[in-house]
Amino acid sequence: MLPARRNPHRCTFAPLSLAIASTLFAIAAPAFAQDPDGKDKDKATELARIEVTGSNIRRTDVETASPVQVISKQDIQNMGARTLLQVLDNLPAARPGQVDSKSLFTGSDGASQANLRGLGAQGTLVLLNGRRLSYYGAPAGFQTQFVNIDAIPAAVIERMEVLTDGASAVYGTDAVAGVINVITKSSYQGLEVSGTWDTASRFDSFGETQASITGGFGDLSEDRYNVYASFNMYKRDGIPDSEWYLKNPAQFYVNNPDYIKNLRLDTGSAPGVFNPGYYYAIDPVTGARMDEAAPGCNNVLQVASGTRCIWQTWMNRQINGGADSKRVTAYVNGHFQLNDATEAFAEVTYTDIDLHANGGTPRAYGTTTGNPQSWFSRNTGNTVNQFLTPWLGPNNEYNHASPEMKALMGGVVGLGYLLQDVGGGHFGQRNTDESYRAVAGLRGSAGDWNWETAFATAGSHSVTYQTTNVNLKGFEKAFGPYTVDPGTGRVIISDHPAYKFGEISEANAALIREAFPTFDIESWTRLHTLDGKIEGPLFKMPAGEVRAAFGFNATRETFYTPGNPDAANGLITQQGGSWFDGKRNTYALFAEAVAPLTEKLEMDLALRLDKYPGFSANAAPKIGLKYQALPQLMLRGTYSEGFRAPSLAEAGSGGVYAQIGGYRDEIRCNETNAIAGLLRQSNRVVDQDLGNSLWNSDCSRNVARMTQPNQDLKPEKAKIATLGVVFEPADWLSVSADYWFVYRRDEIVAPDYSKEEDIDSMTRFPITETDLSNLAALANMCNDPASGVSCPSTLPGYSTGNVASVIGQYSNRGRTLIDGFDVDLRSRFDLGEWGRLNIGVAATIANRNMYNSDNGDGWYYGNVVGYYNNPKVRATFNTNWTYGKWDTGFYVNYVGGTKWAYDRIDAQDNNAQTCTGSYLDLAPGHCGGAPAWWTANLSVNWRPIEKLSVGVTVKNLFNRLPFYDPNDWMNFAGYANNFGRIYSVTATYKF
Repeated sequence: MLPARRNPHRCTFAPLSLAIASTLFAIAAPAFAQDPDGKDKDKATELARIEVTGSNIRRTDVETASPVQVISKQDIQNMGARTLLQVLDNLPAARPGQVDSKSLFTGSDGASQANLRGLGAQGTLVLLNGRRLSYYGAPAGFQTQFVNIDAIPAAVIERMEVLTDGASAVYGTDAVAGVINVITKSSYQGLEVSGTWDTASRFDSFGETQASITGGFGDLSEDRYNVYASFNMYKRDGIPDSEWYLKNPAQFYVNNPDYIKNLRLDTGSAPGVFNPGYYYAIDPVTGARMDEAAPGCNNVLQVASGTRCIWQTWMNRQINGGADSKRVTAYVNGHFQLNDATEAFAEVTYTDIDLHANGGTPRAYGTTTGNPQSWFSRNTGNTVNQFLTPWLGPNNEYNHASPEMKALMGGVVGLGYLLQDVGGGHFGQRNTDESYRAVAGLRGSAGDWNWETAFATAGSHSVTYQTTNVNLKGFEKAFGPYTVDPGTGRVIISDHPAYKFGEISEANAALIREAFPTFDIESWTRLHTLDGKIEGPLFKMPAGEVRAAFGFNATRETFYTPGNPDAANGLITQQGGSWFDGKRNTYALFAEAVAPLTEKLEMDLALRLDKYPGFSANAAPKIGLKYQALPQLMLRGTYSEGFRAPSLAEAGSGGVYAQIGGYRDEIRCNETNAIAGLLRQSNRVVDQDLGNSLWNSDCSRNVARMTQPNQDLKPEKAKIATLGVVFEPADWLSVSADYWFVYRRDEIVAPDYSKEEDIDSMTRFPITETDLSNLAALANMCNDPASGVSCPSTLPGYSTGNVASVIGQYSNRGRTLIDGFDVDLRSRFDLGEWGRLNIGVAATIANRNMYNSDNGDGWYYGNVVGYYNNPKVRATFNTNWTYGKWDTGFYVNYVGGTKWAYDRIDAQDNNAQTCTGSYLDLAPGHCGGAPAWWTANLSVNWRPIEKLSVGVTVKNLFNRLPFYDPNDWMNFAGYANNFGRIYSVTATYKF
């Protein structure tokens, strides 16, 4: 929780308000001026009424039954946040969500998510000025539709209000975990320019730059209008692997002993330098593989099976380190006073995002001896597409293998060759997203009642451009036509292919661009909404006035991903043309009332009816109680029911036709590691190299998968409760503590392909030539006394091939229970001539996080609090000192330690005794679990003159470097910082 600035005397103008609070203030005076009999006292009372987050009713007391957190513009500046995602990193109730720079190949590439309570982006509702935005074009994991928070205009954020309570009774679907409401300036006059530059000393390539200009004119009270616009540009530089390769945590290199030496920075072909490659063949009798560097190789590498010619293919790759991103946002806001009782308002938001990551130098031609690439595609049904790179025939003009190698397979040889011709910038991925939202509406008053209606249209067009995979027709054009060798039955390329090995040319480059083309995946979302509400007093009770709100909402939602036609026909390896097509109209009615039961006890009631096609109307109720036990002590509590309707990706038409990464097959994993374990014990370096390369190689693989929507899905349902206290014993101190509870059932989940019951069908590859070659190498080692290995009488082997494909479907299966405490302490000190000092401590303390994936009795995984990625405590400490023209902020973010295991089942294999996590060795001293992590940020802002502000921020002040995390693909925890100390300079000038 960040500075929720509570006034101990409950000043009626405290900033705890909802999206349209500022505009309500702007129109309140003229709206009530029409009442000639109104008293000044009555006017003051009405002026003080504001809308509080999570409610449609105006009230004079800013504290409600639901806990709300407010992050002001000054707070954002003090924490050094440049994006909305960075703000959420400083919020203990928020959990790490998807980050755009690390989102490549996730299905929702190029976007960032909000994630409250760890219930996922689909459980967190994100609003802009109190209204919904359109979903990002590409759903996460091809399932979860979410708002891309990068599309929200950062330059005009006035504050953020975070409701950490269920709000389906007010806002409808997706609000189970809470609501993040981003509020922009209500009006602006003048002109302001601002610029920010971030750099990190540990990474030369790191850089973030942001510039904005905001201007407006018109005074609503005098000119009867105000219009302002803001234009924001953001750029983040990509991080190539050449900067990462020596900057992983130390244990990564222990677990990957061949990592550094195989990069061989002092040898190997750099991009654009010719490399003749190497040949290989398989002994048909022993199954052993023989490798041989091609004539003219200057970079010979000795391996277990012979020699190879090595190359560099990674130096400029940005897939792992972080993508380059450019973001442009435009925002226009206008208010027009039509008469004393009516105001027109409008706003337009447009964001253009362009994210690009270099995929490294061109791919290699590598004849397939192991598992083929496998994938499903839209137009080939349940047939698994496969691709194996062909061999060179005995008469191929580029077959210069030695006579000894040719003799093994009747002249047929495999080839490893670096396809350099197209250059170093062809391969990679690019994502573009254009999103918009336009709102136009009216608001006003009629007597004591206030009304508002608006129409909003929003949309997103996302495109993923990938240059990574083979186009089967293009590949055959370069290397075909294919034939079958009569002696071995192997597919071989043309003896005189169009692609000319041994030279680098533009003609070759053109062929490679067809063999490895750039293909696109487009997605569109649209959201049209008409809403209206009326709010005012119903009647008076002895303790005060009962106020109510009534309203409606009508929505048209569409989601369309046609899928790439070549991929749909199975022509693009590992890409199946995943497609979605869905549309629906939804309708909602809602009512809400606030009643003072006594002078100290207030009750909130809310009910919302949502109607989705194919489902019965869903009723979401909420009740809240607030009790002012003492002038300094308030008790509060809520109970509500929430829901999430199936997204159009989950219940529409289409499906996911592609691959699943990281698939773990215990059978193959254990068998390959048994072979690798013996090889690693050898005294022979070549055996050790092979063992190291095999270790865990079959424990995480890419597998063809087909995940189909399910039109019989039901909405997820949830029960949410909070119980809290706000204690303000002195003018300078405020303490709040809230217990929260969420129970969600009938969860919509994708198949867990690690579980047999979730798989509708599965296929396996046969045992490959690579498998047989590994067994031959093992036998060779065991027959050589010089290896020093005492091998068992029965050597380990392979009983089956790797998994090739899995098929499943979304289903309502699973339930989650989470609860815990939010604690917030704020103190304010007036230092007289030394200025003002604010100190705050906020923490989220998790109590339970339990999940059952099959709706059975009990909780299969137990309580996972304290297990990986579920720390007991997340906390922030912040202090802000304002003195004259100086403003200084200091932030500390803390994440508690956890076990390495994900749950009690996983802990059977990954624990302190085995000293492993994800079956990988851990760093000494970290066997017991992931250590607690903290970082500190320091900011200093100076206003030398009234119009100029200059700020300096140091993030990760103490230059803390992350620990090794075996569970994270980046090798360090997602909440940690591998950039070291980051320096930032900001300047703002107002004309």
